[in-house]
Amino acid sequence: MRKYTNFEFEKPLITAPPPTNLEVIIAIPAFFEKDLLLTLNSLLDNKGYNTNIEAIIVLNESEEVSDDVTAFHKKQYSELIDWSSKINSQKISFYPIYVKNIKKKIAGAGMARKIAMDEAYIRFEKANNPDGIISNLDADTIVDDNYLLELEKEALKRNKIKAYSIHFEHLLHKGLSEENKLAIISYELHLRYFINMQKMLKLPYAYQVMGSAMAVKAFAYAEAFGMNKRQAGEDFYFLQKFINTGYFSNINSTTVYPSARISQRVPFGTGRALYDILTLGKIPETYNYKSFIALRTFTDKLEVFYNDYSKGIELLTNPILEYLESKSFEKIHFEIKKHTKDFQGYRKRLFRWFDAFLLMKYLHYARDKYFPNIPIDIATDYLFEQLKIDNEISLEQKLNILRKLDKKGY
Repeated sequence: MRKYTNFEFEKPLITAPPPTNLEVIIAIPAFFEKDLLLTLNSLLDNKGYNTNIEAIIVLNESEEVSDDVTAFHKKQYSELIDWSSKINSQKISFYPIYVKNIKKKIAGAGMARKIAMDEAYIRFEKANNPDGIISNLDADTIVDDNYLLELEKEALKRNKIKAYSIHFEHLLHKGLSEENKLAIISYELHLRYFINMQKMLKLPYAYQVMGSAMAVKAFAYAEAFGMNKRQAGEDFYFLQKFINTGYFSNINSTTVYPSARISQRVPFGTGRALYDILTLGKIPETYNYKSFIALRTFTDKLEVFYNDYSKGIELLTNPILEYLESKSFEKIHFEIKKHTKDFQGYRKRLFRWFDAFLLMKYLHYARDKYFPNIPIDIATDYLFEQLKIDNEISLEQKLNILRKLDKKGY
């Protein structure tokens, strides 16, 4: 296992020695989380696994946090220490950590995840298990009762997969107001529409990326030099390192259930999307399908490009033609072709250049200059037409269909 030294602290924060058959560690960042025990108890409810499991909970706060938050965390930390001392067993152990006075410019989800994941790496290193899985949950997320078993199965395969996206479904429980329920349905439909449109274009990075539903093996965590400290989007930036290698996979045999609550802590993501819809009154929108149709004139014709660049260019429509020209694609094309032996090598290397980051930039370019965002119901109508599925149904019915399709891995 590559040596990892990019730790936040000089010494481990957990002093207890790890068990010898440790296979899975769950990293849980928590900030002013009043329902944390719901998440921890959902892990306790898991069944069927045979190796040792641990959960590392990082209560974290910046140097400028309010007195109320500090008082809450002090009390919660004390309660967690007492709770874990009674709950910990040979099969599963919980380790609360309380980190205070984090510099404001780096305080947030990325930093909290990094602290937890660093500790998990140390424990797997001591246990001499480079294939141990570090999974991430949010502190307001619950899981199926086979969640730990399925992670254990992946760890014990000892294969070359480095990281995972785990199937998720936002909670649509009875306690939600109709407005909140419709908002979260619309947001999750946006996420699933976005990935399914990529699948239709056969893009190699068409994976869901969510901090509460991702996992990485210990050796791969070291290879990636650890988690970043971004205050938002940390999950996206982290997982792209593995998706681009090809050693990435979905775990669809279990489900993670993120919360459907409003939040203003970060500029994007589930909580912020709900805030924009429910508080600011924004209409749920997503990328225009016409932007994907234009992109398809490129992705479907890569072999033409490989054989004759001039003919390939003639097949492109705007906005992808303009966008590629703005990125000096002609020079990039010939450089990639120069260093590849056949079309398959060319395609693989091309998508390392036109990766998920560049896809997002292209979609924003297309949105701003050609095809504005459209309401989510119109976007999903188009997707269902392409999938040859009746679209004369409610948004909730559409979501349930896409959830089932995504879980099957069609």
